[in-house]
Amino acid sequence: MTSPARRLRKTLAAVPVIAAAVGGTIAVATPANASSTWAELRQCESGGNYSINTGNGYYGAYQFSVRTWQGLGYSGLPSAAPPAVQDEAALRLAQRSGFGQWPDCGRGMGPDQLAPGASSPGASQASRSAPRAPLVTQAISSTTARLPFTTALAGQYRADVRSWQAQMNKIGYSLAVDGHYGPRSAEAARALQRAKGLAVDGVVGPKTWAATFA
Repeated sequence: MTSPARRLRKTLAAVPVIAAAVGGTIAVATPANASSTWAELRQCESGGNYSINTGNGYYGAYQFSVRTWQGLGYSGLPSAAPPAVQDEAALRLAQRSGFGQWPDCGRGMGPDQLAPGASSPGASQASRSAPRAPLVTQAISSTTARLPFTTALAGQYRADVRSWQAQMNKIGYSLAVDGHYGPRSAEAARALQRAKGLAVDGVVGPKTWAATFA
């Protein structure tokens, strides 16, 4: 996750710095850069800049490599993705592989930072002990959703697809809430369509959307 150039800078920064030498006594200071919150992690990795692209092969607020980003199911460059998508991707990566993905900046992160929605800005102000609902960027209506959803969207992240998936889970259709409309989403749509007496085609159009949120 961390670029070789930034690793070198951090390694050098971690070497004790001679602050003073008086009467043979050397005072040293070791900068602490371990993070304990997602905001601190972003600051440590990229200065909190979601759009950063320095040409070193690592992108965005969390300094994703393209390989890691695509391995999480996202397309394009991490630095071109909206902040909410980068936050979600970082949380998913940490939940899957731990904070060792950020070997320097993530050293102070712990299990309390793995709750759904923990990586989004403002989450640190909420009570960490309070139960959190699954992360949905915002409530999306049928007028703002870009319908229809078909499996042609499987390779794209879509907030409106994620909103639909979250609602499907609420009404009893077990489905990964990942923002990608793939075969499993289409199968869940067909199950809903059968239950509601709609045309069974696995495509989420206005009628299927309305049946989901009814």
